[in-house]
Amino acid sequence: MNIHPLILKLALFTLVNEVVMQGEFRGDFTRDTYDKSKHFLRVLMQQGRVQLDADFNEQTSILLNRLQTLAKDVFGLQGGPEQNCGFEFIATEEQINNINNLNDEEKQKFKQLLKSQSYLISKGNYYVDGILCENEEFISYFQQPDFKPELLDPCQVQLKGATYLAYLDVWERHITPIEDYDDRKINIREVALGGADTATRSKLVWQVKLKQLKDDKDIETVAKQITKDCNYFYSLLGRELMKPGEGKIIARVTKPSSTPMNDPCVIPFNSKFRGTENHLYRAEIFTVPTVNNNQLSFVWSRENSSIVFPIVTSAESNSSGIAFTLEHLGKDKDSSLSAGDWVEIIDDDYVLGNSDRQLIKVEKIDPIQNQVILSGDAKNKTLVTQNHPLLRRWDSKEIKVNLSEVNNKWFPLEDGIEIQFQADTENNFYQVGDYWLIPVRTATGNVEWPKRKNKEGKLEPQPQPPHGIAHSYAPLAVFLGNPNNITVRDCRRKILSQDRTVTPISNKDNNPLPANSQEKPAPLNNQKEAPIETITGFNRIINASWHHDQVLEATIAEFQENSNNIPKDQLFNLKSQDLRNLFTKLGLVIKFEKPVRIDSLHKSSVSVLAHTDNVLKGEVFYILPMKVEPVQVKKTETKSIRWAIGNEILDSNINLITEVEPLINGSHIYTEAVRLITPDDWLEKAVFNQSNIYQFTVLLHGDWILNEEPLFDKANFNLLGDLNKSIIPDELHQQFQDKGITFSNNIILVTEKENLKWRLVDGGKIYILKIENNKLIVSKIQALDGNNIWPGVPERFSGNSSEGGDWVSIIHIKT
Repeated sequence: MNIHPLILKLALFTLVNEVVMQGEFRGDFTRDTYDKSKHFLRVLMQQGRVQLDADFNEQTSILLNRLQTLAKDVFGLQGGPEQNCGFEFIATEEQINNINNLNDEEKQKFKQLLKSQSYLISKGNYYVDGILCENEEFISYFQQPDFKPELLDPCQVQLKGATYLAYLDVWERHITPIEDYDDRKINIREVALGGADTATRSKLVWQVKLKQLKDDKDIETVAKQITKDCNYFYSLLGRELMKPGEGKIIARVTKPSSTPMNDPCVIPFNSKFRGTENHLYRAEIFTVPTVNNNQLSFVWSRENSSIVFPIVTSAESNSSGIAFTLEHLGKDKDSSLSAGDWVEIIDDDYVLGNSDRQLIKVEKIDPIQNQVILSGDAKNKTLVTQNHPLLRRWDSKEIKVNLSEVNNKWFPLEDGIEIQFQADTENNFYQVGDYWLIPVRTATGNVEWPKRKNKEGKLEPQPQPPHGIAHSYAPLAVFLGNPNNITVRDCRRKILSQDRTVTPISNKDNNPLPANSQEKPAPLNNQKEAPIETITGFNRIINASWHHDQVLEATIAEFQENSNNIPKDQLFNLKSQDLRNLFTKLGLVIKFEKPVRIDSLHKSSVSVLAHTDNVLKGEVFYILPMKVEPVQVKKTETKSIRWAIGNEILDSNINLITEVEPLINGSHIYTEAVRLITPDDWLEKAVFNQSNIYQFTVLLHGDWILNEEPLFDKANFNLLGDLNKSIIPDELHQQFQDKGITFSNNIILVTEKENLKWRLVDGGKIYILKIENNKLIVSKIQALDGNNIWPGVPERFSGNSSEGGDWVSIIHIKT
């Protein structure tokens, strides 16, 4: 399946938006000073200096970024350790039977739990964007510790035949002593300090969620594509689930038109910020546009929304209002409540769910009884007090913003602080909970906000994406209901351990074995010696007739001078001789590290897309009708190319293929290279006359482009009877074990008709058995590695050498 570039851009947003303080952080902080682009390695305290919370928090952010980046580099965007891979979405008893580290009693216990709860989540670890998610016990899908999903009736799922995607949603929640209060455990608050507020915590929240897919989605195809292509997974989730959004704001302060100079508490006229204290302002999206309404709302707080009041009890409510008894009313007037203030009623379910947000006005305060009466239009009249209910104070009411009218419009907060929303576009959207931190300082009379130089060389504030709340996602499974049962396809990635065996260091006499000894040491504890399994590497692409991200460019002047010589049949109407030669003479040549089967190279496994910019339709791409030809590489040369890196185009020299010769059809089974070239009748193809093509994408489906690596052969034809009955003879089993290959209980032997061939399938690994030269030849299928692009791009292997991802390379056209 091909992923549209706009979806790819959306999917990659979570990777490039690198601000560490991206959780739901509402503490009493001075500011967030961590900046990944500065490449700070550590924070160094100095003697006799003032210590700030920002210094300590920045050191934590540095270390956290290092650890998560390391885990991401090792495990990829998502994956779990082979021996303790958790978060399997379990809907069938067969899945429980296949769990290796459970005894029969435990399996029976979980089968009973499955019958009563419908769906289970297995225990273990899983990494999402380098973040470690831990599940200590097998739990019901409906009894997750930090999530209360809606009831999903498995009977209705089966009857309707619905397809669901199970995925993991991971994010950071800010925890204060209020949310941490639990009589059964030791809490954050130190009682010896008399209830003093000290440090807070960040908690990792993981939630297993479901999304129903369209009925026309084929479960096998979807599961396979999700497993190998994160961009396709993000496209299934949809933009509405991506958090934070991509909307940006600008913050600034302006000079007042007049200043009462007789007020000693007001900063002088030549300063811009006119508050009397330093603050960390927080602007947060409260509601977002709907289908019929292009309006959002936001609220702001001068204390990072950290002013909260724990609710002790809720009194009887009526139409005129709802009363709460609070634990306290704040330590001073600046952190207290007053009539006319705006608050939000919060508890754990409200934060962890997708509840509609509501801002309520304070009508009356009773400081003697610590009681507050809110306006009568509160939707939520009752609260479960054990879920840590509280009131959060905001310093504004909801401020409405029409995104159709935000160009150059500034929205004032207070004391000269203003923010501006960026104009709404297709890729500029906001999400509920998106927030921006705006530090303001009386010493400068200004906000601390990133700036850039404009054309006149003056500094101006730069639009910034949200600080958070950042969510990371990983696919777990796709499951399909039908009238008889539920079919589940696991989409997790398991990371194989580097060394799966224990290597003894001495022989039976407890003496070190000599280096040239042929004797194998005895197995430990009289156990069977575990075979060492050798995973053969992927096939890879090692060269081509172009370079990934190469730019083919033609200047207008070049063709003004030779305008009389421009052919009327110019390829794609693009005036570039290099492009024409590449497509019509040499061809797009791709060379493999290991020869591949010619019959696996065809228009379904190898394709070229032409991307156009259509004024009416937007971006449109066409699949070009290219010929796929096996060839032999005859010559390579060092060529000067234009190379696109980010937003820059650089010149470079690279060794590219410059000459090939076709292979004689029918005389070869394998080829070391393939070329894609325009057909002889390309002038008759309308797609080749597009004048607005700006990019070509060369796409190879790694799972379809195969080669076979021989493992061993046998001359014993007594095996044929068992093989034709789909039985693997013990003698053949032994041959595989001698090669260090063991099979699981789910192994399948399929008899194929052509040339006495059999296919042996064990999970994702495939072996081919066939008769050649009076011998039984056993070979292992290898796929093309879709995650390797020559050169300059790090190798990131995936799968198990039988399953590879799509290989994609881009050619840019600049006119």
